[in-house]
Amino acid sequence: MARYARMRFLRVILGIVLIVAAGGCLRVTLPQVTVLQGTSHPELTWRRAAELALSRHPDLKQARETLAAARHNRNQTLGAYLPSVDGSVSRQRDLEASSGSKDTLSLDVDVAQPLFAGFETSGEALHAWRQWEAARWAYVERSASVRQALRTAFVELLRLDQLLGVNRAIAERRQDNAEMIRLRYEAGREHEGSWRRAQAIAGQAAFEVRQTERRIESQSLVLGRQLGGHFAVPMPLEGILEATLPHEPQAPTDYPALAERTPFVRRQLSNAEAAKAAVLASQSTLWPTVSGDYHLGYSGDSGSDLDRESSIGVTVSVPLFAGGQHMQGALESSAEYRAAVETALSERDARVAALSDRWTTFKDAWELVAVRRAFLEAARKRSEIVRAQ
Repeated sequence: MARYARMRFLRVILGIVLIVAAGGCLRVTLPQVTVLQGTSHPELTWRRAAELALSRHPDLKQARETLAAARHNRNQTLGAYLPSVDGSVSRQRDLEASSGSKDTLSLDVDVAQPLFAGFETSGEALHAWRQWEAARWAYVERSASVRQALRTAFVELLRLDQLLGVNRAIAERRQDNAEMIRLRYEAGREHEGSWRRAQAIAGQAAFEVRQTERRIESQSLVLGRQLGGHFAVPMPLEGILEATLPHEPQAPTDYPALAERTPFVRRQLSNAEAAKAAVLASQSTLWPTVSGDYHLGYSGDSGSDLDRESSIGVTVSVPLFAGGQHMQGALESSAEYRAAVETALSERDARVAALSDRWTTFKDAWELVAVRRAFLEAARKRSEIVRAQ
């Protein structure tokens, strides 16, 4: 009884050890993140930022691996056109033989070649190919989203850097004004209300400087996320905000054609084509299948005394009745294909409306820049005239 208890205890301990070891093998550890100091970090250009995002952004890496998986799946389906070869070695001993034990050795090779599978192989191959195209368009779409987010974060941080310089100059000027009014108040030429109001204005300007510095720190982390975990606070940038303005593009003339070329719509079209290929594969259950078989084997009592046996044949399998499952499966695939087409059509129409709205918003913003620049030039002229007077 004691021996049985010890063995049971050892089995429990071994099970716990195996569970802990398996848990350690399955554990995933993320790489550590280091936030650098901006003073020790070289200035980041737009080209360098794009290179870092392209090589380190986890969303792009995930899209690449998804695309690689779809490519491997596509290549895997092409193997269904090739024959399959299986080999086996068997050695048996008959202990119930009248003359003692008897050994049997057999070596077998089986080759199977599908000749006609009711278009199932072609349907699955086309489905995998369209799925790979959909994954490729998904990667293009993800890449565009990452580049847009990177551009937005880079320009916003560049704007905040220049805004900090302006706010510091304003804060310095308002602090000087507050000091001048204080001296005038002490000399009796200003009342206390003017002095306190100048102090409040100077305090507000100092607050705006601190607020901009905090926004620069948070925006630096936002930019670091778009760089793929390349963090520095504050992130020093190299560039001029005015130089980031693009050239004015031409107005779109054909919104439907432009919408059909967007990656999202192209991905939906590839999904619809994959669903159409799935219809072809689902209809294969209604067709007979034909396959060729070849068998080559050697068997005997020992390796020096083997008898050869070989055979070749063709197998034809005809589906007669499966309770309507095959027909319902084909109808289901047809319905899914029609749904995928309608989804692509809906997304195309949505992109037409979205492109028109975004072009209008962009055109308004582009013209507003010219209007604001004219107001800026007018303000500069007025300040020059006031200083001259």
